[in-house]
Amino acid sequence: MPSITQSGNDTPENGQLPGRYEWAREPTPGEVPTDPDYQLFSDVVRSFEMDPGASVARQDALGTPDAVDHFRGMEEPSATVGYDLQRFPVDTDGNPVDASAYGILRDAHNQPPGTLLIVGRRELPGGNDNAGVREYSVIRGGGVDPSAELDPSGEQPILMELSLTARKARSYLIHQPSAATTLELVSSEDTDSMDVTIESEDAEKTETVTLNGTTAVTTTAEFADIDAVWLSDNPDGDIHITDGNGTTLVESASPAASDTDGIAGGLTYSDDDQPVDGDRGVPALGSGSHADPIGTSFEHFEGDRFERPTGSSVRPRVNSGSWSVENNWGTTSLQATRAPAVDSGNRSVSVDADVGGPYVSHKSMMESLQRVQQTLEHELSGGIIRFKNTVPTSSATRTIENDQGAASISETFEPSGDPMIELEATA
Repeated sequence: MPSITQSGNDTPENGQLPGRYEWAREPTPGEVPTDPDYQLFSDVVRSFEMDPGASVARQDALGTPDAVDHFRGMEEPSATVGYDLQRFPVDTDGNPVDASAYGILRDAHNQPPGTLLIVGRRELPGGNDNAGVREYSVIRGGGVDPSAELDPSGEQPILMELSLTARKARSYLIHQPSAATTLELVSSEDTDSMDVTIESEDAEKTETVTLNGTTAVTTTAEFADIDAVWLSDNPDGDIHITDGNGTTLVESASPAASDTDGIAGGLTYSDDDQPVDGDRGVPALGSGSHADPIGTSFEHFEGDRFERPTGSSVRPRVNSGSWSVENNWGTTSLQATRAPAVDSGNRSVSVDADVGGPYVSHKSMMESLQRVQQTLEHELSGGIIRFKNTVPTSSATRTIENDQGAASISETFEPSGDPMIELEATA
């Protein structure tokens, strides 16, 4: 079959471009794991969104109505990932296997079990050497808030959506070389002397070189493709990486904002002469691994057990539903960095249901008024999500209209207990 490639470099950003979206647990918030064991969210990711959270405010002065300048403050990065649920959040030992578990569980010290590193890659044609471009989204320190959409009227699997409050989010472009080549690295500042690890796809070829400030260094290995470039520390200057013949291969610095394109250094992010948070690039794989396809069935809401209390349907008719867990992540500014500290607060859990049937408004209103507490269980094919001691906190509103066939009402149930949400894997 012939290879068909759009000529030029005018392909717009779109959701059909090939790519991969993976996550790994971080050792500590924002710390990139060594030899990461990447996991897929699902074999089907529906949406991905990243916002670096730049905070730019105008400077005003007496004597003029116009802005004098603009300066930067604390970044507030965020991301969302929507995917078709394929794995129950934990295994039979209670260990997280789906990314949602990092927003559902709490450990012995009442803390979420970890934060996530997320690396997304999208591939575009063209590029500086006309051999294609890999665009990377790198999210570090992601605290997770999961929610699930339960809609039996549609044909699609359960949609799991993760909202992430992160410490740092960066975009990188790695232009692919048209032929195997050594790489030349040089900083715009003499102070930069950190190691730089460069890897090809799946780390089949890798080399670590040490920067020598404004003196260029060259790899020994020749790279036919580039999949990771990772600095061992934050650079002060911009790190220019080329094929040795002037073709820039790695970018996060914009030539409009810095001395040159390349990986942006701390002086590019600074509003004075003190470097702040230079970029470190795309994390190296090392001896880790990218994820294989999950290959199991997707979870559908049709046929699931959705009961409150156990043995009885939540209401006679359940038209649709959803549940969510919010960890009330708070961000705090830090003196040494624009990346915020991200800390969890109280856990908030709710289950929403659109329901119908006889007497549903009566039952909902009176259960709320009388604080009727009953455990609600959602049993998927892989296990049971148990919401303990739920009470209707937002009860039904009784609405009667002359053209009404079957009324549908909305309820919100909130659990309580220690813990108020439990995960029990059964397969």
